[in-house]
Amino acid sequence: MINGPRHGAARSKQTRPPVVSTARLTGVFVLFALALVACRGQVTPPPNAGDPLNVGQGGRGFGGNLGEAGTTTVTGTMAGGGGIGSEPFTPREAPEAWALWPMPNAPLPGLPNHQKYDTATVGVVVDQVTGLMWQRDVANTFMPFDDAQRECSRLRVAGHDDWRLPSRIELVSLLDMSRTQPSINLGPFPGAPSEWFWTSSVAADQPSAAWYVYFYAGYPKTDEKGNRFSVRCVRDAAPRVRPARHYDTRAGDIRDVATGLTWQRVAPDKKLPLDAARAYCKQLTLAGKKSWRLPTEGELFTLVDEHAAIGPMIDGVAFPRTPSEPFWSSSFFAGGPAMAWYVDFDHGFFNDTATTEKYRVRCVY
Repeated sequence: MINGPRHGAARSKQTRPPVVSTARLTGVFVLFALALVACRGQVTPPPNAGDPLNVGQGGRGFGGNLGEAGTTTVTGTMAGGGGIGSEPFTPREAPEAWALWPMPNAPLPGLPNHQKYDTATVGVVVDQVTGLMWQRDVANTFMPFDDAQRECSRLRVAGHDDWRLPSRIELVSLLDMSRTQPSINLGPFPGAPSEWFWTSSVAADQPSAAWYVYFYAGYPKTDEKGNRFSVRCVRDAAPRVRPARHYDTRAGDIRDVATGLTWQRVAPDKKLPLDAARAYCKQLTLAGKKSWRLPTEGELFTLVDEHAAIGPMIDGVAFPRTPSEPFWSSSFFAGGPAMAWYVDFDHGFFNDTATTEKYRVRCVY
């Protein structure tokens, strides 16, 4: 099972400088210090002096602090060379917490919505399934959450200036779970690093934390905003029409209007190993429909309600009696037959485990 950093594990240690007693200062040094103050008016410390995050990840990135409500004040050198600034900043918000498009899948047999990308415009990648335009190349720069928001806001690529940090579900849509190191299609994203990448989605149960996606193996979790992670920015390639409602609800099944997926509303009580879970969905007849299947990990992740502070992290009206437990996906870990991915609706994470484990099942059509 793969595990990511939690609450500060990604930070590097900082060595505290030795303390020098003022009693040992010489009279000459004191006179020099007084003269310096008289000339400059004040002695200004370097940006983020004393900030333990300022040396995180080998000193990469820069520090920031919260200003007035709804703004972020950033002090330091911008990753893109933008100089020093401390003006108030309001980040662009992601459009929705839900997928507003079909969830792309790895190009494997039997799956809909295979990943498809357009790289005709220099510097960007257009996802032809989601309609999202992505920054193609990312800098080898790591920064805290607030600074990642600003980095995307100031980005200018391919003539566009409306870039933003992607939401949890938007960044998950880039995952290619048929591979690892990195878990992303290297055709449209050559040289993509196997790093942690920030999303704009704040953890509902802990406002000091936010969601990230780890592209080494391919999973999302949450961590403290002070950690330094990578950034890949996004924008809508064209104006988007949002559906008037999230779900079309019926007695036995429910349709996600935006993704086009139809779901089994009530999951069975019995827990099954992966092979039995696949067989159960294949044999299911529900609401007059046959040929149900086990969802991929990306499809299943579209059901996670990131606004839920406690489990189960799912719409309880749309999916009644859902337990705060792991649910199987059909996605094998890096294409191998021994390990597969599941989504845990207690915290909304997904992870991998042996296919012999017994987990809950919810089928998709």
